[in-house]
Amino acid sequence: MQPNGLPRLCRLHLKRDFEEIIRGGIKLQYNGVVLWARAGAREDSRPVRFAVVVSRKMGPAVVRNRAKRLLREAFRLNRKNILSGTDIIVSPRDGEKLSNVHAAQDALMTLCGRAALLGPSSENA
Repeated sequence: MQPNGLPRLCRLHLKRDFEEIIRGGIKLQYNGVVLWARAGAREDSRPVRFAVVVSRKMGPAVVRNRAKRLLREAFRLNRKNILSGTDIIVSPRDGEKLSNVHAAQDALMTLCGRAALLGPSSENA
């Protein structure tokens, strides 16, 4: 049985990586979610890396953790559609707009589309 979680290679961990993406990447906002991204080279074989950052201003821990779970699941379901070598950081700003995984997927994929991070197979879909 194959595990459904995100492998360690698909997660951002280092403070240096976060700073480089926020400083040198692109920033977009849509439907209560902010995305920072740095696209990799087309021939880059490194997997897509992802992180969720949530401020305490968003609400109590229950609300923050639910938003993180929904965004991680949206990424897990769609990571094959994103160009390899891309680093993505998302930050939800409004927990009410992320009521379910479909809303999280919509926000994440819309932002990735605007940032031109989607691969050729997902653009036709």
